Amino acid sequence: MHWWRHGHCHVRGTPLTKSVEGVSTRVIIVIAILAPPAAILLAVLLAFRADTFRLSLADLKGLYATDQSLFTEISGVYTHFQDEGEGFPIVLIHGSEGTLRTWDPVVSAMKDRYRMIRLELAGRGLSAAGAPGTVSDDVTLHGMVIDLLDGLGVEGPFHLVGQSSGGTIATRIAKYYPDRVAKLVVMNMPSSPVSVPRSARPGNVRRAMVLNDDYLKFRTRGFWHTYYSYLWGRQEMLGEELITLMYDQNRRVRAPMARQLIPANFSPEQADINLGGVVAPTLVIWAMSDPVLPPSQLEALTSRMTKAPLTVKELPGVGHFPALESPELIIPLIEDFLED
Repeated sequence: MHWWRHGHCHVRGTPLTKSVEGVSTRVIIVIAILAPPAAILLAVLLAFRADTFRLSLADLKGLYATDQSLFTEISGVYTHFQDEGEGFPIVLIHGSEGTLRTWDPVVSAMKDRYRMIRLELAGRGLSAAGAPGTVSDDVTLHGMVIDLLDGLGVEGPFHLVGQSSGGTIATRIAKYYPDRVAKLVVMNMPSSPVSVPRSARPGNVRRAMVLNDDYLKFRTRGFWHTYYSYLWGRQEMLGEELITLMYDQNRRVRAPMARQLIPANFSPEQADINLGGVVAPTLVIWAMSDPVLPPSQLEALTSRMTKAPLTVKELPGVGHFPALESPELIIPLIEDFLED
């Protein structure tokens, strides 16, 4: 396995003369200066739809790659990962809209005793998307994680931690590689396909979705502030740095991704098979103020994990992303469980 360490690089902005889908930014600016209000609104709409404000993967690397950033190809997918600390390995997997930065506080707190390995899933953070036709049909996300670990020389057991849809991947690893997973930790993960209709969300979130998803075809920084405020239980823990990170990471230039790289159980039957096959001792941490995965989903998850010895810890007042919102609460729970 070959990997490359990221060196120092300069942040590059998006040039003002960028042209996408035949619409140049300079033309849009001229329209905005000379035209009446209706035309100005049209120019703004065209600017967003023309991907004027999106970032390339190279742009994101310039902004967010660090001295700890490593890159490799796994099953043909250019993948960003980090490998810090020494000791028994812990593998950390982020959720579908996250990045490996999800685990910054956990890694900082535990790398003095453990080898902390985290990666960014295909299409997230600084990892390439893995377009349809470029990835073999038999490639799986859980298999890619194992391939990364094998390449790093981690051939024995390891602990595994996953949040949200990262928990979906973690449980698949635990099912298909039971001899490799010593202990498993999952947080607010869907047990089967979950869909929250727009009509069930608060009015400000619905309006943000209409404006950003239906009209602009682009999620602005304001959208992420509104959406993450909705997902957060403890509003005081939602910082501007995180909003900026989520905004930047989610305005990547759009690229198609192979279906087998989407981290989800696509049917209840598939969920029963994957979750019912987990045998590793498992800590389930559940944030109880999650509007996407409410407490009823905790019971749905644990009822499917019939073979795994379970420990359940509830976090009242915490929202969908406990690793981001309340690391000071989850780190002692993880440490106590792994060291028991």
